[in-house]
Amino acid sequence: MRILTLGGTGFVGSNFARYALTKGHYVLVYARTMNKYAQDLKEAGAEITFSYDEHLKDVDCLVYFIGAMWNKNPNDFEYLQVKLPYEIGKKFSSVNSGKFVYISSIGVSENIKSKERPIKEETNICEGLEPNTLHGITKCEGEKVISTLPNYTILRFPIIYGPYSRIMMWRTFMWLVSHDIGVKNDNQFSAVSTRNTSKAIELACGYKKNGHFYITDREPASLTSLFLDASRALNRNIRFWFPLNLKLIEPFKNSHQVITMLYDVLSNQLVYSYEKAKRELNYEPDDVRVETFKEMAKYYNLL
Repeated sequence: MRILTLGGTGFVGSNFARYALTKGHYVLVYARTMNKYAQDLKEAGAEITFSYDEHLKDVDCLVYFIGAMWNKNPNDFEYLQVKLPYEIGKKFSSVNSGKFVYISSIGVSENIKSKERPIKEETNICEGLEPNTLHGITKCEGEKVISTLPNYTILRFPIIYGPYSRIMMWRTFMWLVSHDIGVKNDNQFSAVSTRNTSKAIELACGYKKNGHFYITDREPASLTSLFLDASRALNRNIRFWFPLNLKLIEPFKNSHQVITMLYDVLSNQLVYSYEKAKRELNYEPDDVRVETFKEMAKYYNLL
């Protein structure tokens, strides 16, 4: 396949580009400048383009990775997660019958009222969901407008881990593990490796129908289990465990969208089902959690 990515130099997008190249796909990555991340992907074999318009007719699949999770301007959420993908999707659909893949988030269901676990996809997109962050609200709005396109697939990812992440959360996590320090909390939640997100995106590009899907690892995680798996990857032993009481986080949960989502994930034990993706996309997650943590350790120069 010929695949065009927007937001492809970011965390999830750069992992997908590398994965797709190993599968023999031709990958075009739209970038605003030839920065270090674009240069790295070029050296990996991707074509870097500074204008996506000229390629809309020529690709089999367009994957929209752009998000606003870390943006400070509230207007960016509406523009980047609703208006821009819809504008590009309409333009793409007007010249191409190929697949438009919209990368969404469990942020749409972070505040779900149902206690049933694992959580399954609602029949109609975002029906009955009441996200409580701007990120989740605009992802829901984005899903709804994208679902009006003639050929789309929407993928909802939970907490994502893998190499090439530039946010401090995973760098700090791996540093703690390398110093035999762990955070203990046994509440279960869904997580997904970049290997599995990439696998799901490839399948979504070839999907012949429209649909929205939760994509997760094979098994749910907990903070305790993630620290233990990472310690195995680094061949370390966690000697200093610090228990995490969610009541300590609660007063700060509205200080930032990321804190709100993490609090919701842990307190609501957001475990999702990938059965629909298995049934319709033929998605079968690989058991690569320890292997992925090893890749992360190498990326952060800890191995």
